[in-house]
Parts: sequence; C-alpha cells; structure tokens
Amino acid sequence: MLSGGRGDRTRFKGWTAGAKNVRNFFRAGARCARRRSGLATLALAAAIVTALPAGLAPARADEPYLVVVNDAPPFRIIENWGGDSGYAGAYIDTIFEIQRRTGIPLEFRHVPFARALAMMENGAADIMLGPNWSVERAAYMVYLDASFPAETKVFFAPDGGSDVESYQDLKSLRVGVLRAARYFEPFDSDDTIQKITFDTYRSAFVAARQGRVDVVIIPERQGKYLLRQFGWSFTASSFRVPGTPSFITISRKSNLIKKKAKIEDVMEQLNQEGFFARLLVTYLE
Repeated sequence: MLSGGRGDRTRFKGWTAGAKNVRNFFRAGARCARRRSGLATLALAAAIVTALPAGLAPARADEPYLVVVNDAPPFRIIENWGGDSGYAGAYIDTIFEIQRRTGIPLEFRHVPFARALAMMENGAADIMLGPNWSVERAAYMVYLDASFPAETKVFFAPDGGSDVESYQDLKSLRVGVLRAARYFEPFDSDDTIQKITFDTYRSAFVAARQGRVDVVIIPERQGKYLLRQFGWSFTASSFRVPGTPSFITISRKSNLIKKKAKIEDVMEQLNQEGFFARLLVTYLE
C-alpha cells in the first residue's frame, strides 16, 4: 500500500489478470491501447498523451507534465512497439489513476535512471516515480507525503556463484550496481567495495553471466521479476538488507508544485481504498 498516504484498484480493461508468465503478460498489455504514448489514446478517461519537447516545466495548465521513467518491472514497465512505447507497472498505473482522478495531463518519457534524476534537477522533467529519499535528491525534488512500500535489497549471483552471507563478504567481490542508484549505508559510500555501474539491471545481469561481475545488487522483487522474464538462473544472497520507502517526486523547478496538495489528496484516497496493494499483487501473481 501507499504508506503515509493512500491505496485500491480494479485492474484496467485489457489486462489479463491471470497471466501465467511474463511473455503472456506483455502480450496482454500490448493489446491495451491506454499504454501507448505519442498520439495513442489511454483508456483512462480518454486521456491523450502528447509529445512534449525537452525543456522547462509546462507554463500553461493545458500542457502535459513530463514523467520520466526507467524500466524497472514490476514497478515501471516499458515496452516498445514499432516506435511507440507502452507504459505500465505498479508505480506507473498509480500515476495513471492519479491523472484520471485529477485531470492533470501527463506525458511519459523512457530514460535511464541517472538521466531521469538529472532532468528532475535541471527542470527538464516534472515527475519521477519511485526514487528513495536522500539529502542530495531532496535539494532538487519535493517528496510527496505518501510513500510506496520499502523493497528489500539482495545480491544475486549466477547459480553456483558466490553467496553473500555478510557485509564483509562484499569486500572481495565485484558488485554490479545501477548508475546513480542508492541502496543502503555504508554500502553506498564504501570505497573499499568494487562497484561496477550499469545503465540497466539487464546489463548488470548479463555481465554477471559473462563473469565480469560476481553479484548484482537489486530490490528483491524487481530482481526476481527480471530473471523470470529473461529465463536466467540466479540465486539470491543469504545477506538481505531492509529497504527504505520509495516516493513520487516533483521537481522543485516545476509548476506542478502548485498542484502538490491536490495530488496528495488523491493519494490519500487511493491508500484508503487499498489501491496499490491490490495492484502490486496483479503484477506479481
């Protein structure tokens, strides 16, 4: 559920609630017109996602606000079909529902995680879904009151590879990390651990399969989802690290700041309805 704020929801039409595997899941999603960007119609009160050039936040109320997302299933799922991108996932469906209830127009753009942060900092984007809180990020993003549940962090190794049983074990391993991601302290600031950065977790897992890194650190549910999708055999570490909440954030340079209270009111409603908890189950079933 959305903690400190709000959450329920019925699955949108076009989804196959009983999808048995990721391939069928995406086939079901491909038939859902609401998930296409550009001039495609979203099946959310017929909201239209229109192109927005990079630059500062919208100046007029009728211009769409830019949501920047990286592919991080089951929370943020991006699929490409003939030049168009489809957007889904637990976090994205939540902001779709907020859009439907508030009437705030949104545009989505798929970018690497590090670039999304940079765009939020310089005002080229308005909304980001799911970043953890940090002092550095809070200087250029406003964190909404409600949060998404914390996600446990684990280290995945190819089957038969190194198990991480304690933090000390990391000192002798090459660890694949997502560029600009924050995991936990002291890991993030520990220069004695060899960290190799990647733009996507898929690239990190490929490197592990090729022997270029020993383990990959990733939120556990995201890691398991991706590995099922790829069909790769990895084992989660014995050493597990409790996560911290994730948030919806607004750039401090965005005019959307003026609508912060309106968005938070809807998030409160969603939490009371049990929206996010039910939504996440449909993606993980």
